[in-house]
Amino acid sequence: MGDRVRAAQAQAQRRFRHEGRQLAPLRFWVVGVVVLVAATSKPTIGLSGRHLALGVALLVFIVEMLGWPIFRSSGATARVAELTVMGASAVAIVVVQPNGVAELPGSAVVFTAGVALAPPLAIAVGGAVTVGVGVALASAGGAGDASIAASALLCAVLGITGGLLRRYRLSQERTELLFAELEEARDDQARAAAAEERSSIARELHDVLAHSLSGLYIQLEVARKVASKLAVPAELREPIEGAAGLAKQGLVEARAAVGALRRDDQLGLDRLPELVEQLRRDLNLDVSYAVEGVPRAVAPELGLALYRVAGEALTNVARHATGATTRVELSFEGSKVRLAVIDDGGTPSGLYAKGSGWGLSGARERIKRLGGDLVAGPAGPGWSVVATVPA
Repeated sequence: MGDRVRAAQAQAQRRFRHEGRQLAPLRFWVVGVVVLVAATSKPTIGLSGRHLALGVALLVFIVEMLGWPIFRSSGATARVAELTVMGASAVAIVVVQPNGVAELPGSAVVFTAGVALAPPLAIAVGGAVTVGVGVALASAGGAGDASIAASALLCAVLGITGGLLRRYRLSQERTELLFAELEEARDDQARAAAAEERSSIARELHDVLAHSLSGLYIQLEVARKVASKLAVPAELREPIEGAAGLAKQGLVEARAAVGALRRDDQLGLDRLPELVEQLRRDLNLDVSYAVEGVPRAVAPELGLALYRVAGEALTNVARHATGATTRVELSFEGSKVRLAVIDDGGTPSGLYAKGSGWGLSGARERIKRLGGDLVAGPAGPGWSVVATVPA
């Protein structure tokens, strides 16, 4: 289950409870009318015989009606049991006091059943209550056929209304869930397409750029050794050595780019120690890694962005500051995550190259899309790159 589906389900539950609160005044109104009519009709509430039976039936009906949240997620068996008790109390009120508002308690139970139960259960409970009210009115003898038919019709209309409300609510929930599932399917399709595109780019980089750089490095190494044996002047030997070093670094970066493209979905903050160790080994960096605060999981896109920032900043150190001592600091600060890459300057490198294909400008754009900020600039004798992102 994806985030969008969970959000849609949570929204449905919130609307579920909100609609229940909206119907609360209706329950109070029904209870108020039933109690008022029962108190002013014959027989009245008392402590013996039919008077006591009326009081008990009213008490059960009031407790069930006011304590029943019409929209709730309890099991169907529990809801049927409670509605059965409520319906029995409504029928008992009609039996004991047929001259009161006989149809109101029963019709309220039928409406509640229509809203809260699946159609077969709602029909069973509502039908039983409707028949019970009709039989009670007919047994009392004071109600005519028209009155009994009107009571049955009121129960039927309210039951159908409750069922339609339930059907509308469930249809809305299903529609929202389908939309959420569709959005997630589109995201999955986009991720799959992006992964395929990355794999294609990685193959091209490996087959073309990495092979070309490898051949170039071999040729430059041969040229460097020949120049050393033939005592070539330093003015020529130094550019050859610099070009050989640049080709070697380009080969390392090309291979790293190929690996990153092939495993982009797996790159995140948990891979930062591995990245630092790899660049320490491949680029001869003097770099340390430290974590401050309590580590926590972050969104995959955020983890990938910070991973890219660290990789770009460390690669820039290797290009521009030979021998620099560098610190990579990952900090979890309240609702934000902060990544800092700071070096102490070192010496200007002869392997200066302009950009790696992603660059700090690309890093800054990615961080900004996530609502964060990236600042790069001088820090004492060296340079710092600091990214701060909400998480």
